[in-house]
Amino acid sequence: PTAATHCRCRPRVGKETTLFRRILVPLDGSPQGEHALPLAAVIAEKSGATLHLVLVHEPDAYTEYGAASFEDFDEESKAKEVAYLNAVLERLTSATSITAEVHHLEGVIEETLAAEVTSREIDLVVMNAHGWGFTSRALLGSVSDYLMRNLEVPLLLMHAHDQSGEEGPSRPTSIKRVLVPLDGSELAASILGPAEQLGEVWDAEYRLVRVVPAPSSLFGMLGSDKGASDAALLEQPRQNAEQYLEKASAALRERNHTVSTQVLVHRQAAAGILQEAAESGCDAIAISTSGRGGLSRLLVGSVADKVVRGAERPVLVYRPGPG
Repeated sequence: PTAATHCRCRPRVGKETTLFRRILVPLDGSPQGEHALPLAAVIAEKSGATLHLVLVHEPDAYTEYGAASFEDFDEESKAKEVAYLNAVLERLTSATSITAEVHHLEGVIEETLAAEVTSREIDLVVMNAHGWGFTSRALLGSVSDYLMRNLEVPLLLMHAHDQSGEEGPSRPTSIKRVLVPLDGSELAASILGPAEQLGEVWDAEYRLVRVVPAPSSLFGMLGSDKGASDAALLEQPRQNAEQYLEKASAALRERNHTVSTQVLVHRQAAAGILQEAAESGCDAIAISTSGRGGLSRLLVGSVADKVVRGAERPVLVYRPGPG
């Protein structure tokens, strides 16, 4: 894809050590799409990172609605998009001291954003999970889903207004407590690095949790003694989970982070995670994903996907690459 790039730089403030070097924020021209911008700007300012604001123009040739006769309309759309990006840049840099760039790209939105993340060596993508662009299509919903399944860098997803204009959650500008769900697997534990990197921006606390299935769902089909109490059935799984969480939290504590652990008992892992995030006052959830898509996700289900869709707070999602 081709790109028109503009940069307006200001002196960096805050920490000398760069926590994130390059942060990308996809925009689509809508207020909903900008919901993630304040938090991304704070992260960039505190970590001394460059903020990359990206809008991808999808020409008529790439859409089911397009035709060659719409060339004039397409050029007009491009001009509006560039003007929009420049206005966002002006607004952002007049109110903050961050280094910011805007990039107007062209191509298939999902693939173009993924390529931009790779080519610019982006460390973090921050975006709203839903948004409606210049054509009033729900662009960012499908885009965030694609990026969650394909990127190998952390993706911080937020929720804002819906298309009806109803108010969504307020825009957070700090993350002081991060909930990190683990399940004992190497895949789940891969989120610990990105979670720590995000939390260090505010010297956040970390709450590591592991969900133990409720006895009825864990033992109901295994012919267990009906007279056994739930407490007895849960004793060993709970002990195993507690030992695992203590081991997982050791490295964070060694680096002087504040860490708490909690074993959750719930029939559904995603529901238990969301309930704990709300009750414990966590500002964000950090969770890894296998990146599984298509039929396998429909059949098996993805805890990360359910958490992202159900959360009322930012969710940091990470899909580790092979090896």
